[in-house]
Parts: sequence; C-alpha cells; structure tokens
Amino acid sequence: MKVGVIVGSLRREGNSRKLAQRLQEIAPASFEWNELAIGDLPLYNMDREGEAPAEWARFREGVRSSDGLIFITPEYNRSIPGAVKNAIDVASKPNGQNLWPGKKAFVVAQSNGPLGGLAGSFALKQTLAGAGALVLPHPEVYLSRISTLFGEDGRLVPDTQEFLRGVLATFDKFIRGDKP
Repeated sequence: MKVGVIVGSLRREGNSRKLAQRLQEIAPASFEWNELAIGDLPLYNMDREGEAPAEWARFREGVRSSDGLIFITPEYNRSIPGAVKNAIDVASKPNGQNLWPGKKAFVVAQSNGPLGGLAGSFALKQTLAGAGALVLPHPEVYLSRISTLFGEDGRLVPDTQEFLRGVLATFDKFIRGDKP
C-alpha cells in the first residue's frame, strides 16, 4: 500500500522530519512509505498551467499514486505552513483535475507548545476537507512539547511510540476501507 508522506517543516533537522523518520520505523509492514517533497514546489499560479513546472508534475503524480497520505506538520501562527497549503493547491488545480477527492488522509500535528498544534491541525483538516480528501476523524494526534518525546537515542519515548503505532494501524484500516 503506497503511503505518501508530506512533511510540513522545510527544516532538515525539524521536529516534523524527525517524527516522520520515527513513524516510518513503526509503520505497518503493508505501508510503502514515500515522502512527497514540498519544499521545491513553486507557488501555485494558474498562469503557469500551460507549461507547468516539473516539480508540480512530480508532486501531482505522488498524490495520484498514493493510497493514503500522512501529513506531519508543525503549527505556524495557529495555522499551517505556507508550503503545505501550496502543496494542497498544486494538487487541487487546475479546475476539473483535483486529485484530493476520495484520498484518505491522516494528520499528525506537533509543536513545542502545550497544545500540540491543535489549531494548525484543525486548519489543515479544514483545507483538506475543502479539497475533497477524506481525513481520518479519530484518533486525533496533537503532540505537545515535541522535543520531550524523543529519547537520548533520538527514538520516540515508549508511550508515544506505542500510541503512534496504534494510530498508524487505525489509518491502515481506514485506507483499506475497514472500520477503524
């Protein structure tokens, strides 16, 4: 099962990227993990559709070929990073060629603050719903004080690891159409 992963932080050492690496290690064996890079996507501009950038084509094909998509993202100013919004726009345009309808999606939000990216997660889910994606409603994942959830070895602390392993198993069922 192809699972496209969209990492919302563009930083090489960002917590979202670290979390994506750890999630890949505990994901169900059925997941074929494929990061869909967003940092190089030119801003969406309909005027460029005639000669669309190669980066748009690459990202669109990644979305098209994914059975499910996992968004791992920080919260920026109580919303989502601009690069994440741009990626959603790129795959929803041009009109009549939206790739999101019916795509199964799952949001993992994180922050260094106490709310774990709650507002950013809500904004992302709202945007995905507007584009037509089917977002896993429960369980929801808001990882607060994210830097405390990694042990000295860089791995997730056991409680967080077990929680996320269970959530990924639920997403696996959701993608397959089984009751989570």
